[in-house]
Amino acid sequence: MDPITPTAEQILDAASAIVIGDGIDALRYPTLAQRLGTDEAAVRHVFPVFENLIASLITRETQALLHVIVDHVDRDPRGGLPSRIFRYALVAVFEHPFARALYLDDPAGLNRVMRSIDGVAAVPDLTVHPELLPALQDAGMVRLDADPHAVAAVISVLGSGVAMSAPGQLIDTVADGLTLLLERAVDAHVDDTTPGKRVFAQYAEKVAVNQLPH
Repeated sequence: MDPITPTAEQILDAASAIVIGDGIDALRYPTLAQRLGTDEAAVRHVFPVFENLIASLITRETQALLHVIVDHVDRDPRGGLPSRIFRYALVAVFEHPFARALYLDDPAGLNRVMRSIDGVAAVPDLTVHPELLPALQDAGMVRLDADPHAVAAVISVLGSGVAMSAPGQLIDTVADGLTLLLERAVDAHVDDTTPGKRVFAQYAEKVAVNQLPH
C-alpha cells in the first residue's frame, strides 16, 4: 500500500506539535514523517523546500497569536492605547504554546531558523515595528510629547529581557508593570480608543502576511 500523502495543514499541525514538545531542532522531514505515519517522500511532495515549510508554520502560528491579541484589544474599552496593546501581546506570547516554545524557550534556535530561511521564504516580524507607535500617535493614542521611536526601542529591550528571564508565573506582574509604565508615560488621555484599535488591527493584518515595508 502506498503511503498516504498528508495535507499541508496536517503537516503543519505535526510540525507545531514537534516544536512544542521537542524544540525546533527536532523538526526534520524524518520526524514529521514518523509523527504522521507516512514516509519522507510524502511530506516532501507537499513541502519540497524545508525552509518554506518552516516559513508557513511560523506564519500560521503568528496569525493565530495576532488574532488572540486583536480580539483582546477589540473587547477592551481602553484597548486602543499602547499600554493595553503591549500588555496583551506580552501575555499572549507566554500563553501561546508555540510562541513560548520558539520565541521564549529557545531564542537561539529561533535565530538559527531565521538565518536559514533568510532570502528563501518570508516570515512575519513580531518585533515592535517602527511604524506602529507613530501610527498610534497620529491616531491620538500616544502623548504628543512622547518619542514613539524611543518608546518602541525600550519596549523591544524589555521584551528581550522578559524572554531571557522567562518569569513564568510572574508574567502577570511583569505585564502589570509594563502597563503602568506605558499608562503614565505614553498613553494619551482620551475617552474613545477606537482609532487605536483600528490602527492595531490594520498593523496586525499586515504583519501576519509580512507586508510591512522595511
